[in-house]
Amino acid sequence: MKRLFVLFIFLFTCEKDNDCYENYYQTITDYSVNPNATTPKGIQVDTGGYQVDLARIDGRIDKIWSCIQDVMAINPIPQPEWQCLKTKFSPDEKLKRDCLVIKMVKPFYTNLKCSEENWQFIGYDEKSTEGLKAPDALCEAKGLKPSKECPCMWRTAIQNENIIITPPDIYLWEIGRLTSCNNVWHSPFAKCLSF
Repeated sequence: MKRLFVLFIFLFTCEKDNDCYENYYQTITDYSVNPNATTPKGIQVDTGGYQVDLARIDGRIDKIWSCIQDVMAINPIPQPEWQCLKTKFSPDEKLKRDCLVIKMVKPFYTNLKCSEENWQFIGYDEKSTEGLKAPDALCEAKGLKPSKECPCMWRTAIQNENIIITPPDIYLWEIGRLTSCNNVWHSPFAKCLSF
């Protein structure tokens, strides 16, 4: 009986956690997340005390998902440089809204000398006093040149596999979360980055 119990525990712990999107993102943030709103189409949102247009979130995710499906239809096999977990794309795949949670966080802003736009960035957690710096190599891979005055910083992140951490502008979605690709900047998915 004891062996059966041990086998059951082993099988139970080895079972896949869920049927959500595969990703290999390291958790770099430590926000407490307590969804207090749901979009009309079912995405959970922790508004962080910000005014959030929930219908706008659905509208943007619909446009992004449509774009992703179009790219998948033309490019069914991911290229190695895209760094995808999937080995094949299915343009008929359904959007798993119940797998998405969005956490709105306090924005940090760039120096306007660094960018034509006043980008919003994220901090490490609720107590952060400055934006969370990213490795320079990630910005360089996007064709940017980080410096001491204009460091490479995170605009959005994935926390605990299914939580999208973003400032209220929601400019940049984690398309990597929906595609399983880490390097979407140098792939056909790049056109889906900012709706």
